[in-house]
Amino acid sequence: MPRRRALALIVRARNDLLAKAAERLPADAQPLYDDAAQLERLLLDVRACRIDEFELHRPATIHVTISAD
Repeated sequence: MPRRRALALIVRARNDLLAKAAERLPADAQPLYDDAAQLERLLLDVRACRIDEFELHRPATIHVTISAD
């Protein structure tokens, strides 16, 4: 998968988590905010070319291998 598409996939997953967290009470939303923070770190690592392969587990497991740009 091209790096740009992988970045879009991560951003979409993060935005979905943040939207779900906004619908919940603060105590119930904290795990979703934590997951969104992990996705933010993954986003930065993929953008900086430090990671070429990862898995997303929301809603189903997706294995992503980033192709050479």
